[in-house]
Amino acid sequence: MSLASFDKPIDESLKNLVKEIEAQSSNLSILAARQFRYSLHQTPVEVNIKEPRQFNVLEEFIIRAAIEFQPPPTEDELASVLGLDSVFIRSTTANLCSLQTLSATSPLTVTPEGRSFYEKGSVPQPPYAVQLNAITDPFSNKLIFQFESLNETAINLPDIADFITLDNTTDISLLPLEEIQKNIQASDLALHLPEEGKIVTSLKVLASTQKIWQKISLFVIFDAIEDKLSLQIRSGKQILESASSRLEVLHTENKVNLQELCNLSTEAINFEREAILKQKTLKI
Repeated sequence: MSLASFDKPIDESLKNLVKEIEAQSSNLSILAARQFRYSLHQTPVEVNIKEPRQFNVLEEFIIRAAIEFQPPPTEDELASVLGLDSVFIRSTTANLCSLQTLSATSPLTVTPEGRSFYEKGSVPQPPYAVQLNAITDPFSNKLIFQFESLNETAINLPDIADFITLDNTTDISLLPLEEIQKNIQASDLALHLPEEGKIVTSLKVLASTQKIWQKISLFVIFDAIEDKLSLQIRSGKQILESASSRLEVLHTENKVNLQELCNLSTEAINFEREAILKQKTLKI
């Protein structure tokens, strides 16, 4: 016969969820269920963003002249052609230079970035700053960005990092800009949209990284149909797919000791497996 449920290493607070999981699939048996805490790492950061605006008539003419006139005109020559005071031309070209649309040289020269914006009918605006929180998850080894900060909470549970080796905190300040941009774009914040000309140009760390504790549950599950043992991580009832996959990989690499992690020995696993498979055979 199978071990009674109270003989299995199952935390009291998880027994109802264990019954629910087993009721949903008759081929699954929970061999162990235990609650832990683990830490996300939160770093306040500031990113600079550059996005375009439509250029005005004078800006368009200056950029167009710098591209199409041969040889390119100087500011005074362009003022003479337009019949304007050179002060207006110099003021506008100085602004275009500050936006890296024109080079600070004479005659007028359009930068590659300026040419790209001109083809879209726009010029870049001065960068503006947005404050975000960079959250790294040691289980999934993922980096996400979000506007709101996570609240620090005290959780009196064993730290799962005491039993398995998780990746170290990512130093946000050392990441290349391309990786920062990719992760901000994947976070769906509409801050880095290259196809629209909206670009994250830099990142600055504002404060030290903070540990934010989360409560998770570990389930050791035996599938009688596939004759397979698997590990699953949940937050409440939600399965954390990335964390579960990471733990499965560590288990496959013999970097997870189930005896230490949830008081589940190899002998107990084998005994329970044989009992479940025998019971299944009798039913058939």
